[in-house]
Amino acid sequence: MRKLALVGALMLAGCQQNQPPEEKQAAGVEIEQAWTRDTVGRTANAAVFMTVTASSADRLVGAATDVADEADLMTMTMDGGTMAMSYVDAIDLPAGEAVSLDPSGLHVWLEGLKAPLKAGQTFTLELRFEKAGAREIEVEVVEPGGQPEKMPGM
Repeated sequence: MRKLALVGALMLAGCQQNQPPEEKQAAGVEIEQAWTRDTVGRTANAAVFMTVTASSADRLVGAATDVADEADLMTMTMDGGTMAMSYVDAIDLPAGEAVSLDPSGLHVWLEGLKAPLKAGQTFTLELRFEKAGAREIEVEVVEPGGQPEKMPGM
């Protein structure tokens, strides 16, 4: 009987080891309306916008995609009528508060696009969170000058 109990315990331990690690796929992080604009045949750069809400405080610390050489976190500011963009190391996500990455401020900057982005297409973007880990999302490409139909607050 002891052997049977030992075998059962070992089997249970083995099953637990073979299970995937706890879901770190950005648990407690909700991303809405991830979008970018059509690049009108150019293959230079693009900005990605979205709304991110974390159930507990976290930070967006990076991004990556196969459609561009680099994906960085940036912000745009106005200083005396002059627009300036600058890189940021992370974007703070206060618990329960929606953080907007939009054309007037924070965004994910895609540099060195490998092909033009065309309206109607989607592509995968990986977001990396300090606590919640990584999460892949789909980004919608919209018409130049446009934005998705269901923007929060509209």
